[in-house]
Amino acid sequence: MFRNLIAVAAAGLIVSGCNTLPADSTDIAERTAPLEYNTVVFTDYNLSRTWDDGIRDAGRVYRLSVENHGQRPTETGTTEVFAVLRNHTDFDYQIEVRTQFFDDYGVPVDARPTWQRSTIPANSVSAYKTLSTTTQPLKYRIEVREIN
Repeated sequence: MFRNLIAVAAAGLIVSGCNTLPADSTDIAERTAPLEYNTVVFTDYNLSRTWDDGIRDAGRVYRLSVENHGQRPTETGTTEVFAVLRNHTDFDYQIEVRTQFFDDYGVPVDARPTWQRSTIPANSVSAYKTLSTTTQPLKYRIEVREIN
């Protein structure tokens, strides 16, 4: 009986220590939204939530934002994808970025896209660029996450 009581108390402490988001949170909606193409997304929750530092806009605080992104053909017929990211904080921000390419049917063409590390200087912008490995028309999805 005493062992059962200790087990229940320990389980209660473990569960109460877990952080959960409310069911009506927009963060949950953002995480479960349909996949979009030709876009930049912050896959790291810490980059897209409200913070006390950064720039304020419509009730949110941003650490990083996307200034521009797109794709353009290269001389060899492949596609170059780029994103210009802006750091709104007073410290250098270390991130990882990767691009997933998709064909016209929405099927990924890269087996395992690799994360590339980058540092965006404080209150500055930085460009991320990568090339596709095929000459076929492609859609892209650039993913950004924080380096912990």
